[in-house]
Amino acid sequence: MQSISISIGLWFKLMKGLRRRGAGFTESGGFLLCNPGKSKVVKIVFYDQFDKTVSESGIIQFKGAASFFEYLAEEKLEVLADIHTHPTRNTQQSDSDKKHPMIRTRGHIAIIAPNFAKNFLLSPKQCSVYEYLGHFDWRKFEISKFPIHLKLI
Repeated sequence: MQSISISIGLWFKLMKGLRRRGAGFTESGGFLLCNPGKSKVVKIVFYDQFDKTVSESGIIQFKGAASFFEYLAEEKLEVLADIHTHPTRNTQQSDSDKKHPMIRTRGHIAIIAPNFAKNFLLSPKQCSVYEYLGHFDWRKFEISKFPIHLKLI
């Protein structure tokens, strides 16, 4: 797994967007996008941009896949990872997280941010990162092998 780089500015824009969308009481999420074959995040899109009802039940239920994949093709971008929030400090995958990967491709990265991303200075290392292995199996990254790096770019 190659590391993911994201500018500090884009990371804080991502956290602000998650915080605003969840409003402190519901999960929110988004996709980290890159140019084909690259590992630098160049754009973020939030789930609710493609599915306005994504968080109505309190958890993520994304039904906007068709329009999202059309958007990726038009913009010539790929999904590098997805991120969503959890309500507490616990960033372990729920059964729902494990059974419903946002992208069902081996090697896809899923990130979970704690406390609805309410901490204004939340760093990537306060999140949990998982790699999808296929067949609903996942591998959690240890902090020492953490694949996300903030860059001053």
